Amino acid sequence: ASDYSVADDGLTYDFTLRDAIFHDGEPLTVDDVVWSLERVLDDTSTAVLPTQLAQFARVAGVTSVADKQVRLTLTERDNDLLYSLTQRGGVIFKKGTTDFANAANGTGPFELAKWDKGSSITLERFADYWGRRADTATVVFRYFADAAALSNALLAGDIDVMTTVQSPESLSAYDSRDDLRVQSGTTNCEVTLGMNNSRAPFNDVRVRTAVRQALDKDALIDAAWAGYGTRIGSFVPPTDEWYEDLTDIAPYDPAAARKLLAEAGVESGTEVSLDVPPIAYATNSSEFIAAALGDVGLTVTITPVTWEEWLDRVFTKADYDLTIVCHIERNDMAIYANPEYYFRFDNADYQGFITAAASAATPAERSDNLRQAARVLSEQSASDWLWLIPNLQVAKRDVAGVPRNSVGDSYFAARLERV
Repeated sequence: ASDYSVADDGLTYDFTLRDAIFHDGEPLTVDDVVWSLERVLDDTSTAVLPTQLAQFARVAGVTSVADKQVRLTLTERDNDLLYSLTQRGGVIFKKGTTDFANAANGTGPFELAKWDKGSSITLERFADYWGRRADTATVVFRYFADAAALSNALLAGDIDVMTTVQSPESLSAYDSRDDLRVQSGTTNCEVTLGMNNSRAPFNDVRVRTAVRQALDKDALIDAAWAGYGTRIGSFVPPTDEWYEDLTDIAPYDPAAARKLLAEAGVESGTEVSLDVPPIAYATNSSEFIAAALGDVGLTVTITPVTWEEWLDRVFTKADYDLTIVCHIERNDMAIYANPEYYFRFDNADYQGFITAAASAATPAERSDNLRQAARVLSEQSASDWLWLIPNLQVAKRDVAGVPRNSVGDSYFAARLERV
């Protein structure tokens, strides 16, 4: 859209479309927009995940009101709507598209040139892009199975940019190279120790708080991520307007942790499992967490799981005790308001603050509700938020335009160029 307006009551959004062209040469029309959004608004839709479908629950309908104008009507005010439209549910396809898996056709600055499944994706600059053209003609994204292979490829000069450093302890090898530079920014990636709030013993807030107080976060960051990371006391990164430093809630105190476990009737040696997906921040921190919890009386069995198993058993079925995963979504506090989400956190006060934030009349009111929600989340120890991962990248010195910060699940490559 080139412009939009919102009615005073917050129930009507009008969007004016740009003169954009799909990669197949066809113009973007209001029919494409209406068709794409109606797919998401359909209660039986499989176009997006159920959690993404819920983002549009307050949208009553979408219509075309002029040649270049689309209107969304809502059942009640939703301050998250514009953000939701920037996510997967807001992706606009050409009307009638059926082969989503193989026929890429967007309106962005790059078009898909080649896809070697499991190996690489090649993007080429789209000449008819409506905005500023990409600064480089071709970008190739390569996949690597492990951090060592990725590092070796960079050191050998086979790649130009390492978009994420999965072994921070290796940064010294890059710092010593005159042809490479290390770049640090921020992310939304909260490394989260998930606790199953519906399963004993973690259905007791005293036990969840004890887990948090058993962990020395500074020592954990040193051990797991070579000291790179920011302590956070809730599910809110410092870049959000409603951030409040809550690291003083449930501080490191093993003696207090043992006392809370005793008060909750948890016997020393109680066995729990920690499901660990195959990613560095999780595997690097699992032994530290198991040892720390063992020190206060919880015997932890570390269970490595594949991503497929994690998604099925942990994320979908909530069949777990403890797990470690990084949540990178922006504006994602609402996931804790869903009792069916894999944390199984069910708190009426929290849900009330999230609902009030979504329908708040002013930005200040919205931020205030989200700030209060974050405090409830931390006071109830719904999870433990271990650290915020920095956006560590390594690039050749002759490559400019490397995006410093990463605040979503995308990578902005349009400004990359060789200088």
